[in-house]
Amino acid sequence: MITAKIVCQSKQEAGEGDDRQVNVSFAPDYNDGRNKEWARWTPGLSLTMGLKGEVADRFEVGQAFTLTFEPEG
Repeated sequence: MITAKIVCQSKQEAGEGDDRQVNVSFAPDYNDGRNKEWARWTPGLSLTMGLKGEVADRFEVGQAFTLTFEPEG
């Protein structure tokens, strides 16, 4: 398993209600030495999710997350 600390960098919204489309972009979070070990081997990350409706409300600009990569099986 590989984990990375990320932060929501931006939200771009279009439309309204359940048809609202939101692109949420994330970048590595280096505050307080987070990602120090991870960044040694992977110094960059780019992640954008396209979401619809109220699911996008779960993400706020500046909010930190832990992204986990775990192999299937």
